Amino acid sequence: MDRFDRITIGAIMVLAGGSILLALADRGEQRFDRMTPQRAVVLEQAPATVELASSLTVLNNLLEAGGLAEAETLAQDLIRRYAYQAEPHMLLGDVFMRKQDPVRAMHAYKRAIEYNPDYLDKKTPQFQGKKLKVAVGEALAEIENRLKQRPGDEGLRAEKKTVYYLYRRIAGSCG
Repeated sequence: MDRFDRITIGAIMVLAGGSILLALADRGEQRFDRMTPQRAVVLEQAPATVELASSLTVLNNLLEAGGLAEAETLAQDLIRRYAYQAEPHMLLGDVFMRKQDPVRAMHAYKRAIEYNPDYLDKKTPQFQGKKLKVAVGEALAEIENRLKQRPGDEGLRAEKKTVYYLYRRIAGSCG
């Protein structure tokens, strides 16, 4: 063992001893100031998630009861209030599917899976892959029919690209 090895071992021992002393000194102190911002965020989000959950329950009940106009209005309102939550987008897509508008449903579903990719993961309880595949298939059929009537429409071609994008997302998922 040469001189450099002895110096390295000594430095490691000094650093290890210092870190043990710091850990022991920090153990006794409680630092409430570090947790306060995190607790504040959790407390702010808790009522919002409770309100969102109750609104989603009402929306589901409206869908099952057949109140599609009220359900669409409520879903649009929830999307305005909770813009980055996936559930209102998914339920808006369900409303559009029940209204026989698969193209608009496809766009709502696209936003939902962008916010929550678990809708395409078979291993999660939120899995909606089969429903999404049916909706995208119906949207493609409707877009193809519209393209036969107006072959030069660039908007419909963009819609078709969206359909193929969703097919790729569904095929690449775990479902």
